[in-house]
Amino acid sequence: MIELLVETTNLPGDGREFSFDEQRIWADPIAEFHLPYRIAEPFSAVIRVVPHADGCTVEGTLRGSLVLSCDRCVEEFTYPVTAEFHEFEAYPGGDSRNDAPSDVWWVVAKDGLHYLDVAGFLWEQFQLALPEKPLCTVLCRGMCAECGANKNLDECRCAASGSDPRLAAFHSMKLS
Repeated sequence: MIELLVETTNLPGDGREFSFDEQRIWADPIAEFHLPYRIAEPFSAVIRVVPHADGCTVEGTLRGSLVLSCDRCVEEFTYPVTAEFHEFEAYPGGDSRNDAPSDVWWVVAKDGLHYLDVAGFLWEQFQLALPEKPLCTVLCRGMCAECGANKNLDECRCAASGSDPRLAAFHSMKLS
C-alpha cells in the first residue's frame, strides 16, 4: 500500500478539503491480497479533515466501480461503489473520545505533528462499502446444484429432488 499522509496538526480550524484519484490506493491492495475483483471505473475520493484537540474528523465520499463475481450464478457484473463517511480519528497517546486502541490506526505522530494515513483510511472505507454477498441482481436464480447451469440464462432440466440429502436423517425426527 502506498504511503499517503496528510498533516492534520496545522490545518485551519474549519478544516481543509482534499481530493484523491491515485488508483494505487485501491489497486495495490487488490493485487497484493489477490482479491477476487477488479476496478471497472477508476475510484476517486473527496475528504474534509477538521482538526480537534484530541483527533480529527474525516468526512467525505468515495466513488468508482468494480467487477465482481455473483455469489449465486458466478457471472461477473459491474458494482458501483458509492460511500459517504464521517469518522473521528483520535490522536495516538492523547485524550480521545473513545479509548479503544483500534481508533488510532489511521493517525500517526512524527516529529511532534500528527498525520492522517489517507491511503489506509480510504482503503478501509472502500472495504466497508463492499457487499457481504455480491449478487448480480436481487432476483438471481443461481446455478443448478445438479448440472451447474446458470438458471438465469437457461431452464434447468434436472428434476428437483425436493430436499437436501445431507438432511435425510432429520426427516424421521418428530418434535414433541
